[in-house]
Amino acid sequence: MEIHILFIILISAGLAFGIYGVVVQQGANLVRMDMRTAAMGLVWGTIQLCASLAGYGTGRWILNFEMERERSIFWVNLLAGMILVCIGIRMLLKALQKKSFLEHRMEQLDIRQDFLLALRMCVHGFFAGIACGLLLYSLPVLLISAFAITVISAVGGYISGQIWGAEPCSRAFGIGGTLLFLTGIALQLVQFG
Repeated sequence: MEIHILFIILISAGLAFGIYGVVVQQGANLVRMDMRTAAMGLVWGTIQLCASLAGYGTGRWILNFEMERERSIFWVNLLAGMILVCIGIRMLLKALQKKSFLEHRMEQLDIRQDFLLALRMCVHGFFAGIACGLLLYSLPVLLISAFAITVISAVGGYISGQIWGAEPCSRAFGIGGTLLFLTGIALQLVQFG
């Protein structure tokens, strides 16, 4: 497996753990699952895909500024790594927050509320897209990975939230934050050619 594809999958998985952490709280409130739940999983994936695409375009735009080739590679890797480290730290801080969760049972999914949550969480996808654009990663692989992994984690979050409650939320943020933090550090250590 090419190292770039591995990094794309690690970044997508780290973001997906954060989405899972948010969605599991919503799933804890659901009395029953229906087609709206599956549809909302697709909405989460589509929003993440759009955010990643916009970020990727922004990252490529940033690369248009002229720099010497050797300095450019150093600064691009540093900036991309710092973006991922910052997202990871933010998720780790969220995992460490002691937050009370008020459960209120819902007969069906509140699509408007979940849509707004998806829009809030897409900021991470946007910044991760910038990092991938700066590193000139494959756009089709990024988009497929962002969409597929997000849909799986969103639907899985609703289901596991209904089964286990909101308990896995902090662990999911912790795992995702750690994954993104370590990926950002690894960008500084791995030589790209």
